[in-house]
Amino acid sequence: MDLTPSAEQLEIIESSRSFLRNRLPITRIRALLETEEKVDPAIWCEAADLGWFTIGLPEEFGGVGFGLADEALLLREIGRSLAPGPFVSTLLAARVAAFAGNTDIYAEIVSGRQRVGLVIAGASGDVAQLVDADQNWALVISDSQASIIDISNLPDIRSVTCVDPTTTLRRATIDAAPVLACVSAVVDPIQRRARVLVAAILTGIAEAVRDLAANHAINRFQFDKPIGVNQAVKHPCANMAVRAELSYAQMVFAAVAADEGRSDADFHALSAFLVAVQAAITGGDATVQVMGGMGFTFEHDTHLYVKRTMVLSRLLDGVSVSYEKMLAMDPAN
Repeated sequence: MDLTPSAEQLEIIESSRSFLRNRLPITRIRALLETEEKVDPAIWCEAADLGWFTIGLPEEFGGVGFGLADEALLLREIGRSLAPGPFVSTLLAARVAAFAGNTDIYAEIVSGRQRVGLVIAGASGDVAQLVDADQNWALVISDSQASIIDISNLPDIRSVTCVDPTTTLRRATIDAAPVLACVSAVVDPIQRRARVLVAAILTGIAEAVRDLAANHAINRFQFDKPIGVNQAVKHPCANMAVRAELSYAQMVFAAVAADEGRSDADFHALSAFLVAVQAAITGGDATVQVMGGMGFTFEHDTHLYVKRTMVLSRLLDGVSVSYEKMLAMDPAN
């Protein structure tokens, strides 16, 4: 198994990084915090025109034909940049619509006209959390299937404040929501792909906070010396670097394992999510300390990475249930 990025994958990294740097710099992201949807529709459509939502789809569905590993490298750059919006759920919803044969919904999603939020659902009848579901559709993912539902006419839907200011959060009872498209996990394992893609965003976050801390340790001087010469600073920075590298390695391995159809692909997808959560959480916490606490001030970007991690770590099954599921699986090959 070759985990080294190919020339095409390096191009994906560079082109997506350039787009995000030019069209969604942190100044623009901060300006979007004052808007209701947190997303610039024009930039979202530009991303769609670049093929971001079809990159991993087979060519027979009008996709680019790349694999999950290529999607993961794109999502990693989105994590590094803090770009707001339901990238994971929209990308996966395009797959659900394609494999379900619903061409109208597919066209709306891949054109950028419709963003698809993600549902964090409890038991039947419970109030569900709707993450970045600010338009008409949302994606529900379970162990057995993935469905696109219409949330536009839910009677009890209401907005609530999210800990992450770049993310919108709504709540509603979704039992009566019409199902627009549905795909079994046997046809396409959407949940496995979701875990890898969320891990990719978290890996990007872990790398971003590592770089913030290291740059501060190099450029912040006390007593005519950079603070990075002190063990209390350089050791956390080194630990962040190791965890970020481990997160990247496991995320890529999980993506390639899924692309190659390995029998232990689900195990590695869960592992990638859990390793990435740990890297992003510990990295964000350590960066705040390296910054001398100023990382939690609104003017600094570190707190945005910390808060984004809080939301991402609770998606899908969350950390505790993910550990339980992984421990119940057969060991990896």
